[in-house]
Amino acid sequence: MYLRWTNLCFYVFIVSCFTCFEVKSEFNVKSPDRKLKILGIFPHPGKSHFFVIQPILEELARRGHELTVISYFPRTNSSKAREPLPNYKEISLVDENYIINEDSIDLSKIRHLPIITLLMELNHLKNRGQISCDNGLSNPKILELLRSNQKFDLIFTENFNTDCFLSIVHKYKVPFVGITTCQIMSWTNNHIGNPDDEANVPSVFGQRRKPMSFFDRTANFLWIHIQNILFDFWYDWYHRVPAEKLFGSDLPRFKDIAKEQSILLANTHWSLHGSRPLLPNVIEIGGVHLPSSTKPLPQDIAKFLDEAKEGVLYFCLGSMIKTSSMPPAKLQAIIKVLGSIPRKVIWKWETDDFHDKPDNVFISKWLPQFDILNHPNVKAYVGHAGLLGLTEAVYTGVPMVLIPMYGDQYVNAVTAEYRGVSILLEYEEINEDIFRHALDEIFNNTRYRDNIRKLSKAFRDRPASPLETAIWWIEYVGRGNGLAYIRSDAAEHPWYQRHLLDVISFLICLSLLVFYIIYRLISFFNKGTKTRIDKQRSKKKD
Repeated sequence: MYLRWTNLCFYVFIVSCFTCFEVKSEFNVKSPDRKLKILGIFPHPGKSHFFVIQPILEELARRGHELTVISYFPRTNSSKAREPLPNYKEISLVDENYIINEDSIDLSKIRHLPIITLLMELNHLKNRGQISCDNGLSNPKILELLRSNQKFDLIFTENFNTDCFLSIVHKYKVPFVGITTCQIMSWTNNHIGNPDDEANVPSVFGQRRKPMSFFDRTANFLWIHIQNILFDFWYDWYHRVPAEKLFGSDLPRFKDIAKEQSILLANTHWSLHGSRPLLPNVIEIGGVHLPSSTKPLPQDIAKFLDEAKEGVLYFCLGSMIKTSSMPPAKLQAIIKVLGSIPRKVIWKWETDDFHDKPDNVFISKWLPQFDILNHPNVKAYVGHAGLLGLTEAVYTGVPMVLIPMYGDQYVNAVTAEYRGVSILLEYEEINEDIFRHALDEIFNNTRYRDNIRKLSKAFRDRPASPLETAIWWIEYVGRGNGLAYIRSDAAEHPWYQRHLLDVISFLICLSLLVFYIIYRLISFFNKGTKTRIDKQRSKKKD
């Protein structure tokens, strides 16, 4: 009897231990309440890029995750006072050796030359990436972090113009999530095995309009692969120097580290940017920077807009462009048109002086863009096709006149033009007649307003908000899911295999061989037939 009870108690103890172990393992791996230690690496000094990323970081902190964020944009004192986030720790890259220069684009120097402009922009991206690598990987605070014993569960970083910070990913050997704040760069697609769809999707720097002609598709295909080669060999050759100095010469190739990316968050949405092939681990979160509600407008702006019953034109070329630097003749043509239209204009103007300002124009050095675009009297928007402003106009349903200047702005403008919600103006071609015609069209042709309303509805209508989508996927990776199940095998294949060029070459060679064999057989039989005929003829003669 005693032995029987002893055995029973022993079995119950074993089963209880096994059950507790299973429950504990399940909690550690799959529980959504697990708090993650996240390292955020955002070394690009562009403020518009960080505007996309910051809402995600702050929401992760609100949910209790512990963040260490490397960037040029630490939270302001007013933000900290309004919402203290003690689990949001920062490593600022701002120091006396590097000054972030906003309002740096001088329009008098803008030149759009075929091929040359594209190469100059790629060179500019390479140089900016090299500065980020040199400053970031030698920053004393980052070096202190790397020497510490601090551990992380996940790394969150931006994919843009350099992969040198993937060396930090390699050091910690934890899952990492990427984010692209513009349309996906071709080299990012190349690294993760996501299709470029060269026949339908123009390159970010290609300056091709849709739909693309045969010449456009040929140029797009060549340009995308040239960009990939330049990035993997030219960019990385420079950017590896500070990384190898810190981590040693045995550091793997950046492209091999990039293949281990669990997911990529993309600041795009199919309603605006078009349907294109995307892997399951490429998640569109276009509009993630948009606030959930508008703020009250400053009193002078609110009064100006409320009184404009005839409609308002909002004019803003972004945070980095000085409209006042435009060549005098072009600027005077624009001012003349704005002063003559029967509507009010609210214009972001960067200087204190504005000679001959029309009476219907309101100017300010800073404007709350999203809140202005939400005002019902704003009927049109003139912008530079930056992705954030473009997204805000789509969300609020305001048709646009877009004047792209550099970077991804041209392909953004092409996208909006193809959707029928904007008019694209080439900067060099702008004069009084062209600008006046564009404003007449955008205000008076109802198809633009009809198209933007339909597009806005499709853009807004989603199963979850962009922010909720981004957070869910980051936590999904943090729960131990992702790479083994969601990454494409194409990431391991060289580009020629991914495009089946080896198969196509084999089939061409095989076809040529078959045709050659058939040709030889026909020649052989023809020769034999001819020989028999010749013999028969010679016999008859004999």
